[in-house]
Amino acid sequence: MEELAWVVGILGALFLLFRFPRPSLIFIGGLVTIGVSVAGFFYVRDQLAKQKAAKVEASVAYDLERCSPEYPLFIGIVNDSADTVEDVSFGVEGHHAAYSDPLYNSGYLGYSSDRIIASGEGWGSCWTLPPQAYGASEQRIAASPPETLVWTVKNVSPTFRER
Repeated sequence: MEELAWVVGILGALFLLFRFPRPSLIFIGGLVTIGVSVAGFFYVRDQLAKQKAAKVEASVAYDLERCSPEYPLFIGIVNDSADTVEDVSFGVEGHHAAYSDPLYNSGYLGYSSDRIIASGEGWGSCWTLPPQAYGASEQRIAASPPETLVWTVKNVSPTFRER
């Protein structure tokens, strides 16, 4: 039944296009203009949000001088955007140097903090190790102490305070 509705709609549109070509083309042009305008608005808004989010950076280090053995990862977040960060989510990975498969992986947004970070400021705290990565063998984990791994922060996703 749904197919019939599409066929009737297309035939009706073709009839109007051939019977009244000028008004039909003006109407189609108007719809295309509105569609492009709306798509452009959302595209520009998304690009501006990505640019603002890219100004919030995070770094991680295995640091037993600042942190305890229970919370050995020091993660620092710096807000170089013009707005205040309300909260931030991020993922953490630990892998061998020159290898891409992680031994530890928190997932896409495995960690989050509701610490408010004003524009131009930073904050850091000690965190636990992420869980063992999917597919990482027990032998590789046992032979790879966390202090020997390269730690990286992935997918920093801040939420900004509304002005």
